[in-house]
Amino acid sequence: MLLEKINADLIAAMKDREPSRKEANQAKVTSLRTLMAEVKTFQVSNRRDPSDEEVSSILQKGIKQFRETLDKANGQNPAGLVRQDIVDQEKIKIALYEAYLPAQMTRPEIEALVKAAIAQVNAQSGKDMGAVMGVLRPQTQGKADGKLVSEVVRELLPK
Repeated sequence: MLLEKINADLIAAMKDREPSRKEANQAKVTSLRTLMAEVKTFQVSNRRDPSDEEVSSILQKGIKQFRETLDKANGQNPAGLVRQDIVDQEKIKIALYEAYLPAQMTRPEIEALVKAAIAQVNAQSGKDMGAVMGVLRPQTQGKADGKLVSEVVRELLPK
């Protein structure tokens, strides 16, 4: 189970006292504790342990938040400043969370699914994007970035 693996990795990171990895290890411990807090919130709200798919969803939500912070730190903020320290931290967090996700679909795989979904719902224009996404969501959930999927749908839908 994914949750057990994350918990075991957290315990191993907390026990690792190697001085040469201290800074990276501290970032890993902090990130995994944050993830476990999100899981605990889910457990309290739903009165049950999350499934692997639900843990994957929590991971993807975290990655999305890290990417938004990364964009802001990369100069896409009102002041236009680049905060390299934050950029580095967010990249580490994204890589850590992505390691727990199942293998992500490639763009050609997504394009093939999108073409099939467009044919299935007989989409004629951009107005049919919701129907196409409704067909795709169960097929791509946890396996592809939703932003990438919607981007591909927009590109492939007839204008």
